[in-house]
Amino acid sequence: MQLIWREPGFDYSLKSIMQFQTDEAGEYWMEPLYYFFPEIKREVAQTLSCEARAHYIGEKLQTFYAQEKGMLEEKVEAYQKHWENCKEPVVEAFCEAFEMDCRTRFENITGNITLGPIAPRYLEERAFDVFYLNSERGALGLALHEMIHFVWFDVWKRHFGDDDVEYEIPHLPWILSEMTVEPIMRDPRLASVNPYFERDYEKKENGCVYGCFYDMKVDGEPILETLYRKYRQESITDYMEWAYAYCRTHEKEIRGQMREVLGE
Repeated sequence: MQLIWREPGFDYSLKSIMQFQTDEAGEYWMEPLYYFFPEIKREVAQTLSCEARAHYIGEKLQTFYAQEKGMLEEKVEAYQKHWENCKEPVVEAFCEAFEMDCRTRFENITGNITLGPIAPRYLEERAFDVFYLNSERGALGLALHEMIHFVWFDVWKRHFGDDDVEYEIPHLPWILSEMTVEPIMRDPRLASVNPYFERDYEKKENGCVYGCFYDMKVDGEPILETLYRKYRQESITDYMEWAYAYCRTHEKEIRGQMREVLGE
């Protein structure tokens, strides 16, 4: 298992950002860009066509990128060094969690450092984006979340043999995969190197999964506790089968508590 960090360039950053600045994107996905880059005016961007909006946002960010390119390149080195320092216990935790030898099967995972505050992942390419303001510890915490997805869906695909389209928002296997990150991340070898692991319930900040999952209850019990208990009891594929059946039974209730994320 190997994670390679890179700075993919301005055009890549802009393309990543524009995934979440479409007319269909909800407030949850759009707003962070305007928070971190106040020089980009939402009231202006929203009046433009998609093509003109991309041009407007790109024009605002181009100067910033040129000024900070050296810093972005330094981030690549810092993130990579931190991963190498933490790698061995992390890989051991993955091997145990997924009951397979991950050491030689996932050697091409790519972390892209971008200007986009929303961090998408790309299953087929085994790649994901991370916002440049993260420290090396924060970047690793986010990387672990995405790496869990890559291995999870590798095991899932071989077990269920279903369509990859189901692994993306808003499908139920995607929802389950997002929730299950938290039970897996409870392993001390992972939680200890993820500064975002602990949820601040009072401020509703941090946490390694979407905030709505920490507050979600099904049958009167926090859903993350239900999943964790079963995860500890079962093999990984038995857990997948049980958890998917559980989510199908309670799908309406689950979706009703994550409307903001789903854009509903």
